[in-house]
Amino acid sequence: MTLRSPNLDDRNFDQLLAEAKARVLSTCPQWELSPSDPATVLLDAFSHLTEVMIYRLNRLPEKAYIEFLNLLGLRMQPPTAASVELTFTRPRATDSVTEIPRGSRVTIEKPTGSQEPPIFVTAQPAVIAAGKTETTVIAYNAELVVGELAGCGNGKPGVSVTVKRAPIVEATSEDMRLIVGIEISAANVGERAPSIRFKDKVYRIWNEVDNFTNLEPGSTSYLVDRVSGVITFAPAVRMKQKDGTISDQAQALAAIPESGKEIRVWYWCRGGVQGNVAAETLKTLRDAVPGVSVTNHARASGGRSAESLQNALVRGPEEFRSLERAVTASDFELLAKRNGAVARAKAFARAQVWAHAQPGTVEVLLVPEIPADALETVLDSKQVAEYHTTNAQAEIQNLLDSRCALSTKTIVSWARCKTARVQARVVAYREEEAAAIQQRW
Repeated sequence: MTLRSPNLDDRNFDQLLAEAKARVLSTCPQWELSPSDPATVLLDAFSHLTEVMIYRLNRLPEKAYIEFLNLLGLRMQPPTAASVELTFTRPRATDSVTEIPRGSRVTIEKPTGSQEPPIFVTAQPAVIAAGKTETTVIAYNAELVVGELAGCGNGKPGVSVTVKRAPIVEATSEDMRLIVGIEISAANVGERAPSIRFKDKVYRIWNEVDNFTNLEPGSTSYLVDRVSGVITFAPAVRMKQKDGTISDQAQALAAIPESGKEIRVWYWCRGGVQGNVAAETLKTLRDAVPGVSVTNHARASGGRSAESLQNALVRGPEEFRSLERAVTASDFELLAKRNGAVARAKAFARAQVWAHAQPGTVEVLLVPEIPADALETVLDSKQVAEYHTTNAQAEIQNLLDSRCALSTKTIVSWARCKTARVQARVVAYREEEAAAIQQRW
């Protein structure tokens, strides 16, 4: 049985006012509390203020619950960006090469309403080779922020910086990876140290981690809250020594940015459900490429808004049970549903269904997320199949492969649909009225 959150004080305004008036009449019986009496106005005001205080008091259990989830490392899910395969076409094949730069922007042909139209940005450069008329490239409904100066190091542990365009879109693919670079002199960059050059300076790329536990000394790591855009570097802690005592001096759990060194961030922002546009709608180039047209032959999918606090509170216990690994069927399903293109998921061991199946094989069937406006009409199997995107399937496959056991083989596929018809017969009780039943039906 779920533990009930206690109601620390359930009195409302009317009860508080009645108690206050009874107190006044018990101590001063001669006092007539008429509606025009100034004392009545004061009692109304204080009863209202007390009711507000009780409301805030009763939120303490929710605050404690949120703090417990924070201690467990639960983070609210950031928005995801819809992805789509764009096809760039030129009228005829020539001997020249047409380049499609990275960051080329494409939007819908005819925007409707007052909202800003979704803009898709190519994540990688592409070329239309000599003798060819078209090429394809993946684009995302997000905006790329390049080399934003988030702050500078102060040489102290526990420093944190905040990006200017929060929330940061979830990295559903390698193209959308968050990059945090700390300024470093070119002479100090090792041969294998990942680095990036920006504005005549070199920045060492640090690694994102889930926590600062069990890191190697000097590890260049950081934590990030994508919803708030806060990037946190390692704190200092007085650790336990071999003799069991606590050390006198605090030690940083990982490397910390040096004093005065720039902290720059490369990330994607925006995203959301508005990017799930239909096929053949992305035909307007915001950054013109001479002699080239563009379109999307398949629907864009995977866009999802940032998670609400209410949903995070419900999801917290499920995340705590799964512990970021895929072992049970519910673990596979929970991880698969993180993708914005998936509404439901069903995981099962193939050996439980087929006698000749290879042991250790887990199949995960996906049901696509369909927009609410599309559900207002009757959909057939072909229309549902339009939401089966290979990009979302590949993202889920990679995520499950990284979380399952080495001996487990995962197969991710879209569930096949077929049209079903239902014929029902309504049986009414004798005391029911036929007209009322028809109205409810």
